[in-house]
Amino acid sequence: MTSFQNEKIVLQLDMTGKECFQIRLELRVQINKIAIGEIINVVTDNPQSPKSMPKWCKINNQELFLSDIQNGKYIFFIKRIS
Repeated sequence: MTSFQNEKIVLQLDMTGKECFQIRLELRVQINKIAIGEIINVVTDNPQSPKSMPKWCKINNQELFLSDIQNGKYIFFIKRIS
């Protein structure tokens, strides 16, 4: 993964309280609204997210740019690459 220097986060999705399938569906809709090279920030408290988000990115040919956990919430930065 690379640093945030010169990267553009254009959308933030607060998916707290959502099931994994809801997160994946919303992310699929939203990623098609941004330009290639831009980043979506997704925040969730779903305990399955650390496993499902990397899989979603791989299947959908997107880059999991950065991930973290803070205060019981999972934070993902997903870069549109296709």
